[in-house]
Amino acid sequence: MPDPILFHEPFPGVREWSVFSPAHRVELTAHALNGPQGWVVFDPIGRPDPWPESAVSAIVLTNGNHGRAAASWRERFACPVWAPGGIDMEIAGSRSYETGMSPVPGWTAQSLCGGGPGETAFRVPEMDLVVFGDAVVNLPGRGLELLPAKYCSDPTALRESLRRLLTEPFGRAVFAHGTALVGLASVRLGALL
Repeated sequence: MPDPILFHEPFPGVREWSVFSPAHRVELTAHALNGPQGWVVFDPIGRPDPWPESAVSAIVLTNGNHGRAAASWRERFACPVWAPGGIDMEIAGSRSYETGMSPVPGWTAQSLCGGGPGETAFRVPEMDLVVFGDAVVNLPGRGLELLPAKYCSDPTALRESLRRLLTEPFGRAVFAHGTALVGLASVRLGALL
């Protein structure tokens, strides 16, 4: 029997779960957002069974390094896997998105140039939320920080991309590595820049 997925709900409509990865030496975190057509799972980890609801409408990857458990989630829920344009994910049935668009109506993808391959943040206006991949992390015992320079393709360009993202403030943020921020997220991120 698969290990259960233990969810935490940092705020309504968002589920968060994580596991420490010895191979990566970091906490891996995944999120499910209750979207207009069912749950949208970002950067999935763990086995998809059990899952409280059957409606997973899409799986979204925030960068080219986050294939993680996307194939098993896709197989279980027969939904598309969306990856950044120009990234070859080698996951059957995967589709690509580009900056400014999103697989979910009303949500917006914003490229974070200078991060890892295809690094993208998603703005979810109705939740006052931005979903981050690797560009910003909020790890236990370390707190909020930018992706270390050794993992960036161009640290200066990443900082500039994040500054552009902050031109429209947001209160909440979730991360592919670490726990959610539930208030003043853009202010706290701005302090790092």
